[in-house]
Amino acid sequence: MAERLFPGGTSTVVLCSGNPSQAGAVQLGQALATKMSGVLLLTENSQHIGAETLQALSDMTVPQVAPTGTIQPFQPQPGKPTVYIVGDDSAISVKIQDRLTQMGYQVTRISGSAHEIRTQILNIVAPAIPQGLDASSFPSSWTMNEGASNHESFFPVSSTAPAWMKQGVSWNFAEQAAVPLNASFPDLANLGPRNAPVKLTQYLGNALGVTAVNGVIYAESDDYHLYALNAQTGALIWQVGPLNNSLMGDPIVSGNVVYVTTGDTGFSFSQVLKYQLCGGTALLVRGLLYSSLYAFNATTGIMLWRQDFRGNAMPTPILYNNTVYEPTGGGNLWALNAQSGALVWKTALGGFDSMSSPNLYVNPSTKQAPIILGTSDANHVVAVNAVTGAIEWVQPTTLNIFNTGMGDNSPAVDQANGVVIKDSVVNFDMANKTTDLAVYAMNADTGNILWSTDLGRGSAPPAYKSGMALIQNGVVYVGSPVTSMLYALDEFTGKILWTFSFANSGPAGAGRGNAVLAYGVLWIAAGPTIYAVNPTNGQELGTYTPGGRFGIVNPVIVGGTMYLGNSYDWIQAIPLSKIYPGVNLS
Repeated sequence: MAERLFPGGTSTVVLCSGNPSQAGAVQLGQALATKMSGVLLLTENSQHIGAETLQALSDMTVPQVAPTGTIQPFQPQPGKPTVYIVGDDSAISVKIQDRLTQMGYQVTRISGSAHEIRTQILNIVAPAIPQGLDASSFPSSWTMNEGASNHESFFPVSSTAPAWMKQGVSWNFAEQAAVPLNASFPDLANLGPRNAPVKLTQYLGNALGVTAVNGVIYAESDDYHLYALNAQTGALIWQVGPLNNSLMGDPIVSGNVVYVTTGDTGFSFSQVLKYQLCGGTALLVRGLLYSSLYAFNATTGIMLWRQDFRGNAMPTPILYNNTVYEPTGGGNLWALNAQSGALVWKTALGGFDSMSSPNLYVNPSTKQAPIILGTSDANHVVAVNAVTGAIEWVQPTTLNIFNTGMGDNSPAVDQANGVVIKDSVVNFDMANKTTDLAVYAMNADTGNILWSTDLGRGSAPPAYKSGMALIQNGVVYVGSPVTSMLYALDEFTGKILWTFSFANSGPAGAGRGNAVLAYGVLWIAAGPTIYAVNPTNGQELGTYTPGGRFGIVNPVIVGGTMYLGNSYDWIQAIPLSKIYPGVNLS
């Protein structure tokens, strides 16, 4: 059984007594093994481990299947498993423990009275929810992508906030498929430096940023799990998974409920063939595996409801007026009751949504709030009435859009001025494989184009090809993975004010995630590096390279700490002063 379940070995083995009188300990051992994705083995008796068990334990060693130093995703580190012995000396003797230690196994014994053993294992399997998390300056909810319609994820703290909030904390949390932060890109030899880094963002680590609510950091990962961490310490509060597909957004949190979506980037060959044979008139569906919107209890991680979709559900949903909205790779915008998950309405968009997370604009006069998003094939920007599901306007644009264009990029909205900002790769040149990135501004009420600006040509980047925009103080800050540069544009004219180049971006390009403006400094994670930039002139103020790589990740700043997800499947907390020692946090 062990060989069939764990043909490649495992990092954890739980050892219990085979004595029938120890049945209670065996049940606890099963729970511990399940929690640690390990295997349960039984001794022959209290004094002897037994030849069969010893052989099975030997078979659990993770083999060295790649050259030393090579990192392979979703493959446990080579070596012998850690052995957890459940029971006191009368159940499993010290002689067995000593023998295992001499054989090179790391052994941890969980012992004591029956009640003490049960308590220790329960603290591992289902740790108590921490009480009294200091959330005085954290957002109390997170209802849309990036936490704000203009994509500004900065939350200053009060003068009475605790020191750790004001000065910043530092920690790293390894998720289920974490790759060492100092390792080169996994599968670099096969994929090359252009495709290996984006493969991480699409299939292994954190695609977007995290969510910070009530002293908790919530994070989605391509490793099929959702995590909730203590914002101060990085300690795991709970995790759920594996779910039915990759999680590529940032969690929505409101009213003690966490909403997340699952999806993937694939197209089936039959879908593409059908689309081509009909000359592009049939709906092209994106997504190969199962896709869903889940609702979980924010305190415990217990699932409340789930809605399944046709096509991917990669975008971050948006919550408005007790309704959760999610566009899908099946070409629909779904409106679901936030409490029950019941369908309110469903609207066909005329094209599939890839990664374009919906936004909204609240008209100050009419109080109407259309849901705004992008679609691919057709490459349009669409506004949908949040109450009725009726389409209010469609902007097809006249730009020569390339690839999944509109359906990939998430719009930023300036509520005060009624401006929508989006961007897309355009004008692809088949001969030299170059493209441009165009930024365009639209009227939020009508969809009319206000201006468009081409940022510059470069090699067509792999995977996600756009840059997420930030709108602040009449300026649009947006990166371009085409040129691996950050741009500042006048929000009302589109004029380029200054540019900044990302170093060490590599052939995959950098500048997909949006910047955040905090303490008079522009902060952005691009490629392997976090940058602090002067927002007025684009001059570099500081840098920090924490290991790993950043995909479409935006920094989330609370007080003096930057929280990030990493494509290497880590969640990180970094003091701003480590990135730019000269930052004034007052």
